[in-house]
Amino acid sequence: MFAARTISSSILVVGITAVLAAQAPVIDVKLGLWENTIVTNIGGMAMPQVDTSKMPPDQAAKIAEAMKGMSGRAVTDKSCLTKEDLANESFMMPKDNKMTCTRTVTTNTKAIFAADVNCTGERTVKGQINVESLSGGNAFKGAMKMATTSGTQTINLNMAMSGKYLGPDCGDVK
Repeated sequence: MFAARTISSSILVVGITAVLAAQAPVIDVKLGLWENTIVTNIGGMAMPQVDTSKMPPDQAAKIAEAMKGMSGRAVTDKSCLTKEDLANESFMMPKDNKMTCTRTVTTNTKAIFAADVNCTGERTVKGQINVESLSGGNAFKGAMKMATTSGTQTINLNMAMSGKYLGPDCGDVK
């Protein structure tokens, strides 16, 4: 489970990084405080087999619910987007020295940013990301599809992203 979270977090960072590094996006989004929600669905990961036949029904139900909760859960946080962030070539690039990532921008307009992502190293990551500006730059929605391979195991991640602009003052949010 820890490995899945680590890989999921790494792919998320790589995916978001791919949107904003190398070629500065021209997508129309406002600078300042954002509330972002990401729903991640994980496929291809071997789930541990748990024999619940000898457990009390309430305990078996808790185990089943926990297994379902490993994928599809929404995570919401706040982030501050600055002009310097967008201009910085290494903005949100992974700090993993065991992996090198590149991206190929396929669409870079005020309405849509799309890119193909390719990372090599200790593990490989390949995928696509698409982000669409909404409401005059006050919101966005997007999707990220990534496959990461380490050894012989491949994990597929599908992420649905959305965000809404909260205002120009980030306060203490980084």
